[in-house]
Amino acid sequence: MNPLKCVVIDDEAIARRALSAYIQKVEELALAQTFKNGLEAKAYLTDHSVDLLFLDINMPFLNGLELLRVVPNHPPVIFTTAYPEHALESFEFNVVDYLVKPITLERFLQAVNKALRRVEQVSKPEDKFLILKEGAKLVKVSIEAIHFIEAMQNYIRVHTEARNYTILMTMKEVMAQLPEADFFQTHRSYIVQLDKVEQVKGDQLLIGSERIPVSKRSKAEFMERFKRL
Repeated sequence: MNPLKCVVIDDEAIARRALSAYIQKVEELALAQTFKNGLEAKAYLTDHSVDLLFLDINMPFLNGLELLRVVPNHPPVIFTTAYPEHALESFEFNVVDYLVKPITLERFLQAVNKALRRVEQVSKPEDKFLILKEGAKLVKVSIEAIHFIEAMQNYIRVHTEARNYTILMTMKEVMAQLPEADFFQTHRSYIVQLDKVEQVKGDQLLIGSERIPVSKRSKAEFMERFKRL
């Protein structure tokens, strides 16, 4: 998949620099242009092909919501704003995510993964992946290669065919970025990829040599999903 061409629109120079720096850290993204208000961006968006907008809402001349109303067929949008009260109104548009400033790299990556999933819905299954922050580096993890995910206090451990990744993230956050049809949370500490499960023995699943617990609350729903594979 070619990098997504991104445009940053924000009236704050420090915010434009921060988002540009984040974009440059992710090889699946390419920064096409930055603008300090919606009026400057309008002509560019009309004449150029763009894959993803990082868009502030409160800006002079033409704010973010107004810009989307006057640009037909605008690309998917990640809102970046200091004002969370606009969240409900913003979702009338083609919104991928809503980021409230200050924006951390981890939260930025969650939004980017959602944008990539949108693109991947029309891509080949083998192209699907997550971008995760492991320590000080970013790693690209194939979704198809994930066997299961294990909670470890404030971290998760992503178990794949090739290796394991230890990521500062919650189970809720990672589950929100995975294809719901393919993954199931069997226990508060475990998420499995359904087609990697080889056997069910009582309250445990077998994935290779690993034994994964299934909670009593999850067992009936898991068995229904597993039988449909």
